[in-house]
Amino acid sequence: MNIKTLALLSALTITLFSGCSKGENESNGDNTSSEDSKVTVSDTQGSAEEKPESTIETQEESSKATEEIFTESVEDLYLAVDKREIEIGAEDSVVIFVARDIIEPQKVQLIDADTGEVIGEMLDDAEFEKSGDDISGDCWYSLRYKLDDTFPTDPDVSEDRKYRFYARYIDGDTEHRSAVTEITVYENFTDKELDKMEEASNRIKDMMVTEEYKNLDTAGKKDKLVELLHELEDEGLVDKDSIYANDENVTYSCCDIPSIIMLEPMPWEKYGNSDPEQSIN
Repeated sequence: MNIKTLALLSALTITLFSGCSKGENESNGDNTSSEDSKVTVSDTQGSAEEKPESTIETQEESSKATEEIFTESVEDLYLAVDKREIEIGAEDSVVIFVARDIIEPQKVQLIDADTGEVIGEMLDDAEFEKSGDDISGDCWYSLRYKLDDTFPTDPDVSEDRKYRFYARYIDGDTEHRSAVTEITVYENFTDKELDKMEEASNRIKDMMVTEEYKNLDTAGKKDKLVELLHELEDEGLVDKDSIYANDENVTYSCCDIPSIIMLEPMPWEKYGNSDPEQSIN
């Protein structure tokens, strides 16, 4: 993904399937600000739109939310973001938040959904380079904010962190708010993890191409694979408690990347390439 698809190639395509990567950027857009068109970003309903660059100065201070007295909370705002996944080292961690569907001017805040802290006030000021807003007075409120991407501590293990936010304003005794939107900041796989996935893959391939394995019935293949996977689990090459088997396939994961091994050729393989050796990537 920026990308951990690299890992998938190493993690296996042990037959037909292999797991997905930890994270893949959904938002890699080329965007510019405009005086007559609103910055468009993906909202919490997942619409795919152009994303603005987030490379200028950011607002980093957050303060504890003051107690607001309200008797009703209504979820009637949309909170859009220009990034939902950020790979550490590949892109900066500045995010533009945009709150919309606000009828008249309000004091709109971005809230950390996990701590309740006010991240900052969202502005409708046409100061795109500062706030991320490009049209004043349209009741679309924006905030540029830099997420922490300095948290990783283990050089041998890829780490990630999820951040959750919502936008809100208080009108009388009613809180108007958005749904919570989540952003993931992550590291790509380390060399140690890639080596681990490759070793597990090679060990499984080596067994599956033996005549002994090929001559087993389906139940025998399942038992043989499960036995090997538990050996790899004991060696730390397969994730603990990730091995599952049924009459059609065996699944496991390595470095949180799931993989599936088909015990027999799929129907469309039976009249073509059904040689297990050729089915292993």
